[in-house]
Amino acid sequence: MSTPQHPLPAGRRRSRPVPPGATLWTAFFDPGLDRNAIERLALAHAVHSEGAGFRRAHLLAWNPDSQALEGRLCWSPPSEERTLEETLTAARWLASDGSDTDATRLLRALRFDLDDLERPIAQAWKRGRAAVLGPEIGPQPWSGAAELGAIPLRHGPKPHGMIVGEWDRRGHGRAERLEALRSLANAGLAAHATAELARDMEARANALATFAHASISPINLVEATHLVVKLASEGTVSRGATLWRVHGDAKLEISTSYGPAGARERLARGLQGIAAACVADGKVRVVDRPCDDKEIPAEIGAQLSSLIVTPIGAHGQILGALAAYDRLGQHPSDGSRFGVEDVRFLSGLADQFALAARVASGDDAHRESERVRRDLVRQLGANERLAALGEMSARLAREARNPIASIAAFARRAHRNLTEEDPNRDYLEVVIREAERLEQTLAGQLPTAAPESPRLQVESVNALLQGVLRQAGEQLVRRRVRLLKRLSSEVPPLLLDAARLSGAFRNILEHALERVSLGGRVRVETRRVQHFVVVEISHDGHADPGQLLDDLFVPFHLQGGTETGLTIARQIVLEHGGEVRARSAGEWSTVFLLSLPIRDNADRRQAHADRRIKRDDRRHRAPSG
Repeated sequence: MSTPQHPLPAGRRRSRPVPPGATLWTAFFDPGLDRNAIERLALAHAVHSEGAGFRRAHLLAWNPDSQALEGRLCWSPPSEERTLEETLTAARWLASDGSDTDATRLLRALRFDLDDLERPIAQAWKRGRAAVLGPEIGPQPWSGAAELGAIPLRHGPKPHGMIVGEWDRRGHGRAERLEALRSLANAGLAAHATAELARDMEARANALATFAHASISPINLVEATHLVVKLASEGTVSRGATLWRVHGDAKLEISTSYGPAGARERLARGLQGIAAACVADGKVRVVDRPCDDKEIPAEIGAQLSSLIVTPIGAHGQILGALAAYDRLGQHPSDGSRFGVEDVRFLSGLADQFALAARVASGDDAHRESERVRRDLVRQLGANERLAALGEMSARLAREARNPIASIAAFARRAHRNLTEEDPNRDYLEVVIREAERLEQTLAGQLPTAAPESPRLQVESVNALLQGVLRQAGEQLVRRRVRLLKRLSSEVPPLLLDAARLSGAFRNILEHALERVSLGGRVRVETRRVQHFVVVEISHDGHADPGQLLDDLFVPFHLQGGTETGLTIARQIVLEHGGEVRARSAGEWSTVFLLSLPIRDNADRRQAHADRRIKRDDRRHRAPSG
């Protein structure tokens, strides 16, 4: 006999047909069956004459969330006579609305609390045994039947539902048939539960293996974050997932989320409060009713059916939190609550991400330290070159002073012996003037090679700058330079060498006045920035295209005495534990930024507060008589 062909509903996987002559047990244990197919097989068996022989059977599914039985399927015998094997084969391919679609639609609108069921049906459910019941009256869809049968079903260790069947007349030996059908259906459901658990465990193991492989691959932390929320949602079969990370200021921020595009960001923001509580106590939160949780806003809790939040931590440090929400059950008997295996999987995934984050942060720190090391090596090389250049310039300056002095002296002597009308007199004046200029340049360069020991005393930086500006007042007026002065009152007094630091300020100001054009601007500003006093001297004068500002401090790099003065100024500030930088900012072509430390300066002041050597009073060396 050929197997009848029935259309499959959309999206349903076609399983292998039951071969001719196969036993009924084989039909229920086909690995290609899902729970819906097992339910259809049980109902088709219940209404067949070789089975329980119901005229109509009702399937009620157990909902663990509402703790009630809900209408699911209604089944009637086929109109034409078929063998049980043919009936079961046809039931495998039947649509999910059952063989009696009108009665199924009516049944699905009903929900039965255990207290609302007739007492015999409720007792059969509680005992977990099939039972033959007498005629029942009431508003239930099976009212009016001569006799009823109840078959409780279980999906492995969990309740699955109940089949309530109707008979037109009373009969004998029906209890044995019902019990046989219950054992057959429950065995098929138990096998399916075992296979489903194995598939879930395999999927979660694959998810953990996928992330473990990704954590050692060249992906960055952002890609790993997106991967972990995707695997968290898929591994727990939930609607979405969110990951928060703790930043340096101990503030929890959303890192990434996964789920419905229109709701995932809003839900992530709404769940940040419970995520922060999870990070604070370091414990997993499993919430079965988010609408009743005080740490979740009411408008967010009303949109969720369940929630699980686990902290992300490694080596005793909490790095963030990982959450999954709205578990998607494949069957009403699954419910929407997360189970123990979901908690274990999400916690394991969070632990793996924590290790990956620590490794990534370690790599970032290593790269940063490597960059700093390269910068220090480059700066050390530059300093060594500058030191060698400084030593060479000092040696050349010392060696050149005597010849230049001799040239200037003989030129002056020859100049005095010439008459006013002698044309060579003008040439000698040029020689004398250039020789004096060379002497001044060399005299300004020599202190950089052998500076004197500083003479420290408590001074006001603002007062030193005021003195330097008063000395430059005539030049400012003559060149019509506009001075913008802003000296902060928050700048504390420091232990300084007033003469040398005033000279450093004067050298930088002279450089600015030499570069600024007539009617230009010079800005002098002081302020306190954390543990530093910052002095800025800026000008809007001409800047050579392509000029490197750092080269301003290189001895003899540029021609002119002011560049030499910049080298001296930088050396003086370095002796005070500070730093000098040059940059351009907006309308200011050159900004000299001098920073002097406050904390180190206070330490020096405390160490040199009293330099006298304390000795014992000779009057107390021996006791008086």
